[in-house]
Amino acid sequence: MRGAEMSAQSLLQHPLTALRSALDLTAVKYLDRLDDAHHALGYGRMAKRREKVSRWETGVNDPDEPTRYAMARLHGIPPAAVTELGWPDFLLLAFPDDRPVLDTPWTPAGTVASVAATARGGSMDRRAFLISSGAALTGIAISWSDAVGAPLIPLNATGRRLDPDVMTRLENRLDDLRHLDDVLSGRELLPAATAEYRLLERIACNATYDSAVSRRLFSALAEASRICGWLHFDADQHAQAQRFYITSLRASASVGDTEVGANTMNFMAIQTYSIGNPQDAVNLVRTAQDRVTGSTTPRVRALLHARAGRALSKTGDLKGCAHEFNAARDAYAQGVRDDDPPWAYSITEGEIEMLAGSSALDLGDPRRALHSFTAAQQAEPGATMHLRDNLLYLTRSARAHLELGDLDAACAAATDAFHQNSSVNSSRPSDALDDIRDRLTPHRDVPAVRDFLSTSA
Repeated sequence: MRGAEMSAQSLLQHPLTALRSALDLTAVKYLDRLDDAHHALGYGRMAKRREKVSRWETGVNDPDEPTRYAMARLHGIPPAAVTELGWPDFLLLAFPDDRPVLDTPWTPAGTVASVAATARGGSMDRRAFLISSGAALTGIAISWSDAVGAPLIPLNATGRRLDPDVMTRLENRLDDLRHLDDVLSGRELLPAATAEYRLLERIACNATYDSAVSRRLFSALAEASRICGWLHFDADQHAQAQRFYITSLRASASVGDTEVGANTMNFMAIQTYSIGNPQDAVNLVRTAQDRVTGSTTPRVRALLHARAGRALSKTGDLKGCAHEFNAARDAYAQGVRDDDPPWAYSITEGEIEMLAGSSALDLGDPRRALHSFTAAQQAEPGATMHLRDNLLYLTRSARAHLELGDLDAACAAATDAFHQNSSVNSSRPSDALDDIRDRLTPHRDVPAVRDFLSTSA
């Protein structure tokens, strides 16, 4: 199964590849159409070597400016987007399923349109690239920040009145989903989470509610959308994950819920630095931090500081990373408050140290990473740590031991992770285990390595 998934991911890892797939065009046929657009724009005929397309799609070469404008013409993309968004981000405008999510106004009515479009999903299985990145993603973050602080616009919904007690029951169901996510994989929980999202979507479109209930409803819808985004990310369905995340931002902005929106930015940053540009992830977290400054609890500030530190580690910013983790520890030390959001339980001392260790590992300091991992384990033993977090802790500990030359310890941690992941099959631990296998393979003559490679085959 995993081989089939990786094959599908490789097929659609670039926007141009996905567009050609949707049009059922080989590289040669695509160049024929592109040549006609190139000529129609007055640029003359193109050299149509088949390898051009593969070089564009693998990042070996970028198309020149006339070719980019020809692509924009071919796919119905506004010419201004070619320079505003750059290559290959302007191609993302060619996917019609994404337009309601990306282009509708940042109003409650726009939110309802985005919510409905996200519930329908996309017509193409695009796993390996995002629907928005770079300047466009930064623009979404800025739009959220502006809208969430703007005066609220009343909705003109008609239908059965939504009772506050019913709203409480709906909120409690989301709390159950959050805690189930601590122990189940994205693929296991996705059907239930998606059903919950669609229920809230139908209520938002058809019920009548007063201003107090509307805030709770759209905050719940934002959180349901955030949960669905996270679970799609965990299941390696990246385009749909980002649709849900952006819809969550819209729903939170509609009712001025900065904390839910900031938490969504936190989760968006994980996806962005995992498969996109880490600097985009830093920008997302900075936007969230700027918006909630002075209006949230220490625990939420700790969450955002820790995420900023993790994102900065991906950019190589050692000093900035250390500053954010120190700030996260200081904020967390201020303790729990009655007004902490219900989802804030996820940030713990163990989680902060786990993220600090992962950051140290990416910054080339495996010894410091192990120190932080040990602190995480002491603060939150594996028996109480969330399942996916514990799996990631084990795989990253294995990598740290390997980088320090301790093959036996690396194999022990990796073997433990493999056995635990067999019942979960979460994408990030699975990918991390694949990476550990690749790193250990040159040492297959060592008995412990040979045993792990055999066990995990």
